[in-house]
Amino acid sequence: MLVCAALTLIVIVYGTVNYSQKQQSQFKDTIASMQMDTLSFDRFGEERRLVMEELQGDPVVIEFWATWSGKSLAVNRFLDEYQKENPDLVVVAAVVRDGEKQAAEYITSHEYDFIYVVGTHFFQSINIPGVPSQILIDREGKLFTSQVGDDIESLRDKLDRLLQDG
Repeated sequence: MLVCAALTLIVIVYGTVNYSQKQQSQFKDTIASMQMDTLSFDRFGEERRLVMEELQGDPVVIEFWATWSGKSLAVNRFLDEYQKENPDLVVVAAVVRDGEKQAAEYITSHEYDFIYVVGTHFFQSINIPGVPSQILIDREGKLFTSQVGDDIESLRDKLDRLLQDG
């Protein structure tokens, strides 16, 4: 019985890891084929849309986050600190799968210099595998790289390279 339970656990873990890797690979393939400068988002709490082409000339990170995700909030704190040290970085904070009231309360209680947008539709349409996730866009408006998860050291390295490239 114990051997059967152990084998079942191994199969479940393997299947989960394999599925997660497949989702991340599909996400990277999907965004690699997209024109980043044509993306647009509804601004959170505003009538005007954000068209990514408006940000051309600046390095950009699109951070997909939610108030219910502690990992997202930690990445937001990191991005706020990083942006203070690197003011030419534009942070587009795309809230996903969150209540409007909770997101609005979070936004007003944090004085981050982010452009807040509604990201759920885009997040779901390209099957981003989880929150937090980031898409980094270079100064020409092209995809630089992406990341799924809250690995802040990896994100710092990618942002450093993004800023050095331009």
